Amino acid sequence: EADEGVDATSLPRWDLSKFGFSSPFSGDIDDHLDETRKLAEGFKAKYEGKLGDLSLLSAIEEYEQISIRSALVSSYLHLSYDTALDDDSLKKRKGALSQKQSEIYGNNLEWFSLDVAELDDAVLDQQYANEANLSKYKAFIDELRRQKPHNLSKDVERALTVRAPYAGTRPLVSFFDKELSLMRFKIDDTEDEVNMEVLLSRMQSSNDAAFRAKCLKVLNDGLAGPVSRTAALSLSAVSGSWLIENKERKYDNLRSRRNLDNNAPDVVVDSLLDGVRKAGVPLCKRFYTLKKAILQKTQNLEKMRWSDRNAPIDIGGSSEEKISWEKAVMMVDSGYSKFSPKMAELFRGMVDEKRIDVPAVDGKKGGAYCSVSGQDISRR
Repeated sequence: EADEGVDATSLPRWDLSKFGFSSPFSGDIDDHLDETRKLAEGFKAKYEGKLGDLSLLSAIEEYEQISIRSALVSSYLHLSYDTALDDDSLKKRKGALSQKQSEIYGNNLEWFSLDVAELDDAVLDQQYANEANLSKYKAFIDELRRQKPHNLSKDVERALTVRAPYAGTRPLVSFFDKELSLMRFKIDDTEDEVNMEVLLSRMQSSNDAAFRAKCLKVLNDGLAGPVSRTAALSLSAVSGSWLIENKERKYDNLRSRRNLDNNAPDVVVDSLLDGVRKAGVPLCKRFYTLKKAILQKTQNLEKMRWSDRNAPIDIGGSSEEKISWEKAVMMVDSGYSKFSPKMAELFRGMVDEKRIDVPAVDGKKGGAYCSVSGQDISRR
C-alpha cells in the first residue's frame, strides 16, 4: 500500500530515457517521424501491387523495421501521457503526433496488409518455396489472411486510419480515462481529497468493514455525479461505433472481431463462456461463502456487503502493515521463483530496468496497467 505514510517521490518511477527522446516535446521525435515517413513512402513505391513478383520476405522485413520505428514513438508518448493525464499541453502534443503517425500509416502502409491478404494461394506457396526464412513470418501472414473476408476497400481502410485520432473509439476512451483521473474523493472531512486509485487502495486494504462501506459509498456518489453523463455518452458512442463497423465488416457477432484477432474461433470462446456459467458461478459462490466465514471470525463481520468482496483476509500478519517497496519486490520475486525461475528473471529485469511506475499519484491512468513496447526497447 503506497497511499498513506509513504512519500510518493521516494518510490520508483519508470525510466523512459531508453526510448532515446529527452522529452515528449523534443524535436527529435518530429525528425524521427519525418524519416519514418520517407521510409514508408519508399516502401509503398517499391512494393505496392508487386508483392507477387518481388520478395515477400524482403517486403515484410522492411515493413517490420518501419513499424518498429513508429511503435517507438507511440509507446513513448503513451507512457509519458499515461502518468500525466492532467497535462493539457502534453495531450495536445500527443494528439498532433498521433495525427502525423496515422497519416504515415494510412497513406503509405495500410495497403500492405490488404495486399498480403489478397495474394493467391499459389503465389504465396511459391514465395515460401523461394524463401526459406519466410516461414518465420507465417503466423503474421496467416493473421493478415484471416482478416480477408472482413477487410474493406483500400480507400475506406485508409480513411478510417487517417481519421482514427479524432473519430471512432480511441479518442473517446482516452477522454474518459482522463476524466476519471481528474476525479477527487473526500473520505473524511479531516483528510485531503484523494484520487480514485488511492480510494480503492484504502478500501481494499482496510480490515474495517464500516470504513470499506464508507469508501464505496464515496466512490459511488462521485461516479453518480456529472461524470456519469460523460460515461453514458462515451459508452453509447463506443458501443455504437463498434456495432456499425462490425456490421460493415460482416462479423458474425460482436465478439467475433476480437476472437479473430486472438485466433480463437467463436465456438471455442462460446464453449469457454458456457463453462464459466456452469462451473464458475458455483465456485464464485463457494469462494465468497468461505470468505464471509473467515471475515466473521477475524473481523467480526456481521453482513457480507459489496464493499467486502476484496477485503483482506487476516491469515498471518496484519492487513494494516505498511510494506516497503523493497520488501514487496522480494515477496513477488520469491513467489515467482517458486514456480518459474524464468518469470522471476523477467520480473527482476522489469524492476532493475525501471519499467514499473509505482506510486498512485494524481494524473496517472488507473486500473490494471500493462503496455507493450517495440522489441528493440529491451536492447537499449
